[in-house]
Amino acid sequence: MLILLSFLLAVPAAAEASSVAYIENGEVWVSSLDGAAKARLAAPVVNSAGETEKWLAVAASDRGRIVAVRNFPGRNAGFSWFKVWEPDGTSTVEGPLNYPGGWAVVVYPLGFDVTPDGAHMVYGYSNSGFCCPISYGRGTYVRPVSSSPLPPISISGQEEPSLFGTRVIARSDSTTITVQDPATTYGDDFEPWLDVSATGLEVRRTDIAASGNVAALEGERWQGGTQTVGKIAVLSINGFDQGPTGAVDCFLPSTGLAKDVSLSQDGRSVAWTDGGGLKVAGTPTSANDPCDLTSPPVVIAAGGTSASIGGGDVTPFLPPAPAPPVTAPASAPAQGGMAPPMTISQPALALPAKVTAKALKAGLPLKVTVGAAGKVTVVMTVGGKKVGGGSATATRAGQVTVKVKLTKAGRKLARKGKKLTIKVTQAGRTVTKTVKLR
Repeated sequence: MLILLSFLLAVPAAAEASSVAYIENGEVWVSSLDGAAKARLAAPVVNSAGETEKWLAVAASDRGRIVAVRNFPGRNAGFSWFKVWEPDGTSTVEGPLNYPGGWAVVVYPLGFDVTPDGAHMVYGYSNSGFCCPISYGRGTYVRPVSSSPLPPISISGQEEPSLFGTRVIARSDSTTITVQDPATTYGDDFEPWLDVSATGLEVRRTDIAASGNVAALEGERWQGGTQTVGKIAVLSINGFDQGPTGAVDCFLPSTGLAKDVSLSQDGRSVAWTDGGGLKVAGTPTSANDPCDLTSPPVVIAAGGTSASIGGGDVTPFLPPAPAPPVTAPASAPAQGGMAPPMTISQPALALPAKVTAKALKAGLPLKVTVGAAGKVTVVMTVGGKKVGGGSATATRAGQVTVKVKLTKAGRKLARKGKKLTIKVTQAGRTVTKTVKLR
């Protein structure tokens, strides 16, 4: 089993981009972090018994590989199935999400994550045995992301798992976050890392950015079998060698119960679900509470859950753009004459009365009118140097909103008084406007 788990699958490297995978209405979706481009990866599946199996959880790797789990609602988890999507949009790997057996009732995944290379996955379980007496078991399963029928490794007592590299982060009880000893791959040696009892909340799941400098903790409180509190704390850390630094220590602003947190690989974006839907925002940089977010929350999906930010680009999953519309000549040309040229509609850009550098830093929505469906790309330059941009996909002819934003380097060039050139492109047709930044 250890030899099997040490075998790494060949996974194509993803482009330097970020996207968020999520579940909505039993379907698997992936979206850009600004919500401008979305694609459905999978609809619910009707099995041979006529039952509709819904997708329950999804995880995206740092390299862009996406893994999702489905089952018929309420059925024993032993019938679960998983499927994989590669960063280039293809899908060739799927199989049963199994368990070692020996239990009467199995419930999983309770926490679901995949290693940075997409080769292994972890999922929490809560099982009960046969009578009498009834035995119980909780912990984490680890298995390769392949169609192998071999049962997973069971790590007993470590619940709600996530991954930092190949190390499992879990909870050993309601207030203690533990970290797996790296000496033994997927072994059962764990060390306590954080005690969150001072918050008065029970810890659920923890996510740590691949950069190792930001952690997000899900806290909750229950009363009479009903969850009454759900909060997400964001902390600045220096890996697992010491406790939080204190530079960032706050709760995310949320509506209702907050859950399903995910941090981007660079620690600059955070996704979560609350009463307002699945949101993505910029991570805080101070200890002000509630968190002062570096960019405001964007609602990706009103009913979205199971957020997982990965390193892949949403573009390979988008449907191909249709051919641009062509307007035929109104009448035949006179004998011996030349046919009038065919006209292709150009995109039209409507600018706000004032375009400010401050608005571009936070993200400025632009209205673009197009003559057909397809991807719309906006590039902004100052003095011939690219300073930012954005993109969106028009589903039909008409107006589409493209949210444009300055890059980190662009913030230094795009200042008040500078001339900003905005170029809009769709299907080879362009329009350019120049404005003076206010």
